[in-house]
Amino acid sequence: MSRATPFGQVERTLAWRYLRATRANGGVSVVSIVSFIGILLAVMALIVIMSVMSGFRATLLDAMLGGQGHVFVFTQDEPEQEIDDLALRLEGLPEVDQAMPIIEQQVLATTDRRQSGAIVRGVRTQDLDNLPFLEGGAVAAAAAGFSEGKNGGDVIMVGRFLAADLGLYPGDKVTLITPDGIKGPFGVTPRRKVYTVGSFFQTGSVELDQLYILMPIEQAQLFFGRKDVYDKIDLRLPDPMLTEDAESAVQEALEYRLPTQSWKVQREAYFSALNTERSMMMIIMLILIMITSLNIITGVVMLVKNKTSDIAILRTVGTSRGSIMRVFLMIGALLGLTGALIGAALGVVLVMNINVVIDGIGAVLQRDLFPPTVYGLDGLPAVLDWAEVSFVTFWAMGMSMLVTIWPAWSAARLDPVEALRFE
Repeated sequence: MSRATPFGQVERTLAWRYLRATRANGGVSVVSIVSFIGILLAVMALIVIMSVMSGFRATLLDAMLGGQGHVFVFTQDEPEQEIDDLALRLEGLPEVDQAMPIIEQQVLATTDRRQSGAIVRGVRTQDLDNLPFLEGGAVAAAAAGFSEGKNGGDVIMVGRFLAADLGLYPGDKVTLITPDGIKGPFGVTPRRKVYTVGSFFQTGSVELDQLYILMPIEQAQLFFGRKDVYDKIDLRLPDPMLTEDAESAVQEALEYRLPTQSWKVQREAYFSALNTERSMMMIIMLILIMITSLNIITGVVMLVKNKTSDIAILRTVGTSRGSIMRVFLMIGALLGLTGALIGAALGVVLVMNINVVIDGIGAVLQRDLFPPTVYGLDGLPAVLDWAEVSFVTFWAMGMSMLVTIWPAWSAARLDPVEALRFE
């Protein structure tokens, strides 16, 4: 036994024998079983919670980014034709999906009864199909009269919540007033014009739908005095999270002539809040796993006490202290490892069938847990991140092995003479 291979057959056999021995024979205690179940449940809960939070995060970002660009290039009053050519060149970059020149200005929208601040976004007719939130694209817009008539006509599309605030319906009139007006002998006279509401749109973001109005870009250039120029280029990326790479590629293509800005900068507070909430939840749950793992110490200590005479006999026949320590390390590690693996498997299964589980719980409670009319969701969103699953599983395993070191070391230091004195 003294020459046994570290973590070899003999040590593994001893660890397995001690682990599966009955409580009456000094085997693993109820505390160890409870700690095993605790690790299992903690790992499973963390995977489910983080996946659901990732699902809500992805849903919120999709709603927000569906209505606005991912990176903006500010055109600095460059000529219209030059910006059109530049947009075509930027669309050819692998980091960019779409490039749309736009006009974007603030207005005051008023009706006979109400008024509200808004942002007019002038878009080209050929870019309407590139707006993911616009159902039917250019065909539906044309059916509503959008872009028909001289200089793009006077039909606009209004965000659904802005329309509700103003009490608007399709066909109603709304007056738009811009603060940048016409200079005259008595000062600046704000520009104002009456437009017809053609239809509504809904991006999925209440904030954007309460703010934006779509207008043909020719009409926006005329209304805001932006003849033959644009305000910016709206860039859509294959992956909205990779704005840094896209900005670098765009700046190289622009030869650093024009400034750029990503949605992460524009929405920094919102983005930081999401990341902070997610990080704090991860830290709290990791601490919970660590606390649960500490119960293994109690279980292994009680096992060492129950096996004192066995340890003394093994030491007497020449078993090394290192071998004794490895036996009890394997016992604690096996409890944590199996708990973490089973918990990870159950967590993955729950996430992949989360809506089936929610429906089942709702059937038992006889009520809808996530009614679509309230949450605006067809089900509970969950996104499984395999990197997170792996990290959580290895964290639980590592904690289980770490907390076992002290009781295993205590077992290895046991004096066989003192242990056998009263036997």
